[in-house]
Amino acid sequence: MNGSTRPSQQTGKEMRIRRVGRLHIAGPTGVRRQPMTQPFSRRRFLRSAGLLGLSVAAGGVAAPYLARSATRQIRVVSNPGLENATLNALMDEMGYFRQFGVNALTVQIPGTSGPFDAIAAGAADVCMVSGYNRVLTRIAQGAEVKIVGAGMKKCALTVFARPDGARTLADLRGKTVAVGPAAGLLHTLMLQLMKEKKTDATQVKFVDKGSNDQCYEAVVKGEADACCASISHLRDQDGLVVISDANLWQALPQCIFQTAYASDAALRGKHEGLVAVMAAYGALYDYLMSSASHDAFFEARRHAQKKFDQASAQAIWEFNETQRPYSRDLSLTSDDIGYLQDMFIGLGTLKQKQPFDDVADMSAAKAAAQLIG
Repeated sequence: MNGSTRPSQQTGKEMRIRRVGRLHIAGPTGVRRQPMTQPFSRRRFLRSAGLLGLSVAAGGVAAPYLARSATRQIRVVSNPGLENATLNALMDEMGYFRQFGVNALTVQIPGTSGPFDAIAAGAADVCMVSGYNRVLTRIAQGAEVKIVGAGMKKCALTVFARPDGARTLADLRGKTVAVGPAAGLLHTLMLQLMKEKKTDATQVKFVDKGSNDQCYEAVVKGEADACCASISHLRDQDGLVVISDANLWQALPQCIFQTAYASDAALRGKHEGLVAVMAAYGALYDYLMSSASHDAFFEARRHAQKKFDQASAQAIWEFNETQRPYSRDLSLTSDDIGYLQDMFIGLGTLKQKQPFDDVADMSAAKAAAQLIG
């Protein structure tokens, strides 16, 4: 996960994003990869999109509305990674973009801030699934972006520990806990968890072990005593135990895990397309949390993962069905945004609260909820 970042500087419609990695552009037959070079500009993005884009014909529901929504392409960005790749594969498999007439270009951009940077630069329109924890900070700093809804609402994280070690959060005093970078998502949520559980975080040594999975592996290898990591590890057979009071979806019930955000320009000029995109994701999430999704979810995950991990797939599918972390209605309330603002202010990454309408726009999410019924 990403640590603190400096706001990107935008000049006209171009912005340099200093990233090393590959730009992944999804087309009808899967994910095509194109080397990502600098500078990364809106013009270059659109030129690539024109060559490798995905244009999906309107489906058979709400035809007049869908005909309008499909007239302008919506550029949907996300981070690479197994969970996002699984959702993208399932979206293709179930055909929700076709059903709601979405004319979409789906692009994966490396780096936790990559999708936000692309949207702020005018090179993309919306990110539907993001664990980037500096969205509100970047908006406060002047980015012309709004939170438009939620991806996964409940935090799909817990704290794992070595079998001979901690059993409660209080037991972590004096221990080494693996998280991502300082002030990144894992570190931020651990600090908030300990704050709400009235546990002194200054007595814990947090170490940056990289990604979610790398943090888990650090504990398996004995490089840390505990870690904050994905529920995808709940069925792993590595001998680690779950700390009893540290299931974040239960301990932080007000915390929105993943927000969706879009550019102000897209909200003004592509509103109908955004409504269609959000309706497609709402339908996908509703299906994902049902028992009927089992076979399709596993097939999508096999498609997305080079070496299929049955245990992690089962852990995630069970979590989705039992905890229902998503919602078909993607809209957020002022209380939802207020909690996030208070959390980031308390952690020092946000200076002050802004009015709800200055940082969020739920009009597309609310229209999408009506569209899918």
